[in-house]
Amino acid sequence: MNETRKPDPANSKALFVLRIVTMSFAILACVVVATAMLTRWIMDLNRKVKESNTKMAKAAARIDKFRKSRIKHILSQRKQQLKEEKAGKKKQLYERSKKLAESESEAETAEDLDELEELDALGDLADEEL
Repeated sequence: MNETRKPDPANSKALFVLRIVTMSFAILACVVVATAMLTRWIMDLNRKVKESNTKMAKAAARIDKFRKSRIKHILSQRKQQLKEEKAGKKKQLYERSKKLAESESEAETAEDLDELEELDALGDLADEEL
């Protein structure tokens, strides 16, 4: 009865330890893969946010440029309008002064005619008296 007992690989402690080590490596590999995937996802998200901010910054710069050019255009139009109004006022003032000058010259002409008529009348009276 010499039974030699052969170690049963299914129940051996070495196999049990090997299973634990293998499971630990599998868990570690899963953690590493998950970490790498999350890191890549975060990096992609960060890049997209930066691109988005860049696009937003470019759009804001375009809007600001458009706004400034529009303000500049409006101010130049207002300046031109003020010049036209000033020229119109000068023209009205010139026409008014011209009318006044004409009316004064007409008045002087009328006064001169009145004086001439009076002188003629006086001359006629003087001729009649003589």
